[in-house]
Amino acid sequence: MVADLSVYLDTGGVDTAPGTITDTDVVPGAPPNIRFKRADNPTIDAVNPCTIPPAGTSYSRWKCIYLRCDVAPSTQVDNIRIYTDGTGFGTGITVKVLDATPTKNSGSSAGYKVSDTDDELMTDAGAFGGTSTDFFTFVVGAPKSVTISEAGSIINAIGETCNYVVLQMEIINTASPGDLANETWTWRYDEI
Repeated sequence: MVADLSVYLDTGGVDTAPGTITDTDVVPGAPPNIRFKRADNPTIDAVNPCTIPPAGTSYSRWKCIYLRCDVAPSTQVDNIRIYTDGTGFGTGITVKVLDATPTKNSGSSAGYKVSDTDDELMTDAGAFGGTSTDFFTFVVGAPKSVTISEAGSIINAIGETCNYVVLQMEIINTASPGDLANETWTWRYDEI
């Protein structure tokens, strides 16, 4: 059987225990979408928008996304990658992706960190730590690899997941106000 994987988003709760687990296919507002804003929830709305700072940098709450298996493959899914079209959101706006992919699997959200403070960097010591990269540098010919923490480092059953991809928007004072056009991100994987 052909696998069916959906993009999920974990929000709220506390570290290692998200309060809300959301299948982005069922989020109202033209799913599957996520919206960067200054609230840690899956809602696609204009409440709690990101702000343009007079100086320095303003940050959205980070997003912990992952793939979850809804229909099991005949054998397995592995070699998961994610990439962008490389265009970005324009002057003054960057989306960073955590270089590490924190642990998420069917039995654990051990790598989850709640985004509960405005303007906290996901790379801060109290958050995930580590380093991040401009997400729009990952393109079709050079995607970001996403690890799997399930047994055998494969997905082969309903409910199994890949590890978290953690994203955060950064805004500086040269950004233009208003809603941004949607950007498309693509997930790829091998299935046998």
